Amino acid sequence: MAFFEKALEAKVMSTHLLIRANVSKNILLQAHKIATDFESRYSAYKEDSFLNIINNNAGKTATECTKEDYALFNASIKASQHTDGLFDISIGALSHGAYHFGFVNETKASWKTIEAYKSLVDYKNIILTPESIYLKKVHMRLDLGGIGKGYVAKQIALFLEKQGATKLIVDVGGEIITRGKAYTIALNDPFNVGNIAYIKTSKNDMSISTSGSYERFIDKENHHILNTSAGTSPLYYSSMTILQNGWNIDFLDAYATALFNQEPSQSILMAEKLNIAMIIIDTHAKLNTYNTEKLNLSSIKFTNY
Repeated sequence: MAFFEKALEAKVMSTHLLIRANVSKNILLQAHKIATDFESRYSAYKEDSFLNIINNNAGKTATECTKEDYALFNASIKASQHTDGLFDISIGALSHGAYHFGFVNETKASWKTIEAYKSLVDYKNIILTPESIYLKKVHMRLDLGGIGKGYVAKQIALFLEKQGATKLIVDVGGEIITRGKAYTIALNDPFNVGNIAYIKTSKNDMSISTSGSYERFIDKENHHILNTSAGTSPLYYSSMTILQNGWNIDFLDAYATALFNQEPSQSILMAEKLNIAMIIIDTHAKLNTYNTEKLNLSSIKFTNY
C-alpha cells in the first residue's frame, strides 16, 4: 500500500510542531502523541509533571526512573559533558529559579539572586542510575528547554522510520530533521519581518537547529539563553543556526546553546571539534557562515545580507 505525503501541524511544548511524512494520518497522530506525552511528563510549567517531582525532591531523595527517563537524562548529561557545561541540564536554577522564564513572574534577576542560584548549576551534582535520578543540592532544578525539542524531534523521526516513512521532515520549534526529499527551510531574520535565508536540503539525512536571542527575552540584554558560569545572557549573536549531516538533532539542540555562549573564535573551535556547520548573525547584523560547504545540501540562498 502506498501513501502520499501527509502533514500534521499543532502547537505543543509552547512551540510550533510540523510533521510531514509519507505515512497514514493515523501514524501522524501517533507521532504527535510522542510530543504531547513528552510535554506532560517533562514540562517545567506543569506543577504535577515528573520533572517537577524530581526538582521538588532535590537535596532530599532520589526519584525512580523508567527506561525512557534514563535515556533522556543520560543524553542530557552527555551533552553537558561534551560542551564542558556550557550546556547544562541543571540550568533551571537560573532560568526558572532566578529569571522565571516562561512564568507569569518572569523578571530580570538581581546580581544577588544570580550569585545565589548560579552555584546550583552543575550537572556533576546529578546522580543518575538506570533506576533513579537524584539532585544533590536543595533548590537545584532541571530544565530541558535546551535539549527537549531536539530530543522529541529525533524520537518522532525514529518512530516514523519504524513505520516505513522514506520521506519526512519533523520540525519542533526550529529543531528540524529531514530525510528522503529536498525540503526548503526558511531561517527567520532576527531584525526584520521575513527570512534571512532559504536552505534546500538534499535527500540525505539532515539536522538543523536554530537559536536566537529574539525568541524569548525580558529586555535587549536579558534573553532566555544563559551562560552557566556568569548567570547572564551572552550578547555575541542575534541568531545562530547549526547544521549537521545525519540525525543528531537531540545533541545539536544542546550544542546550539553551548555555541551561543561563546565568542565567535571559540564557537568555531567547538564547531570544528563537533563537526558542525554554522550560519551566524551577530548583534550588529553581520552574517557569517562556517563549514556549510561540507554539508549534504542542495543550496543556501541568503536574502537581505
